Amino acid sequence: MLVEEAKILLGFPPDSRPDPSQVKAAYLRKVWESHPDRFPADQKIGAESRFKSVSEAYACLLSGTRRGYSRTGNLTHVCIRGS
Repeated sequence: MLVEEAKILLGFPPDSRPDPSQVKAAYLRKVWESHPDRFPADQKIGAESRFKSVSEAYACLLSGTRRGYSRTGNLTHVCIRGS
């Protein structure tokens, strides 16, 4: 996941620099909005997908970043995945 994508998913502008407390607050808001247990059975699959994306975005923004190339070949910041 690109850092810019993670920021947008959590509700930040792509060029922002949220601190860890802002990231955590945004994550908690988005998790509450997308938690699968809050949706009827016919909407759970979509909610699970959003929930996982929000969790990945949170981990991405807290894990740190490195410079890399996006799918379009532009130099950008990407998340470092833990082992």
